[in-house]
Amino acid sequence: MRAKLLISQGLLALLLLSGAGLGCGTPSQNPKKSNNRLQIAKDYLTRFELTAARKEAQTAVKYNDKNAEAYLVLGLVDFLEAQNNYRLLEVDDCLTGVDAEGLRSELQAHVRSAIASFAKAADIDGEYSEAIANQAKSHALLEEYDVAIELFEKSLEVPHRLMQLGLTRADLGWARFHSGDDAGAAKELRQALQSNANMCIAKYRLGRVYFKREEWNKALKQFQAVVLEDDCRMQEAHLYFVKTMSQLSMTNELPAAIDQCTALAPNSCIAAQCQGV
Repeated sequence: MRAKLLISQGLLALLLLSGAGLGCGTPSQNPKKSNNRLQIAKDYLTRFELTAARKEAQTAVKYNDKNAEAYLVLGLVDFLEAQNNYRLLEVDDCLTGVDAEGLRSELQAHVRSAIASFAKAADIDGEYSEAIANQAKSHALLEEYDVAIELFEKSLEVPHRLMQLGLTRADLGWARFHSGDDAGAAKELRQALQSNANMCIAKYRLGRVYFKREEWNKALKQFQAVVLEDDCRMQEAHLYFVKTMSQLSMTNELPAAIDQCTALAPNSCIAAQCQGV
């Protein structure tokens, strides 16, 4: 799951500012109160107060069970909870064995719960492409790539309701890469870069396609572009930069690159891999 559980604060803000096809609710429900509680939930979520955000979003659903955006927020809460578990497992410390078992099980449970919430939002509003894309991303985290690809393609049928079209294409390309479709992956990732030439995640993932195909110079170019960008800070890109340099026998540059990789998160699993190259 490394480098997959990424959600920027900027993207989160975009998601929460979006309009989301809210249903009218049944006569016994109260859509106005539901929307008020939803706004409170969104405020908590932007501050990463996840327990409070979950409680308010659940109340929003109680007042209006057709509030699609409330289900999106519930899904994002679980997604971010999974991200917290990932950091404990892979970044803050590289946990293994019994220490990792409980956290990994909890992470998977959060992802499954996120899938259910995103799916509910999409059931309420069939054109809610942002919910569908998040559902796809969650399936990809569980390595259910065929399901993820189908859902990403479905979300792209309503592009105007995607918060970041390029990122969704990059996510589709990544799912194709993991399913073994290198050509399809490269196509989607290049399209993502056409929409945003500075997208770090798309450059890294395209580099991974080239690395897998042993096109070392092309891979080096993509990884180097990420490593040299201060805003990217992707440790896994540094790892593959180091690996590619090793393949190209760039022995003089390797020690500094390994140090750079390790410094980003010294206790992480990736740092250990960098030191092992």
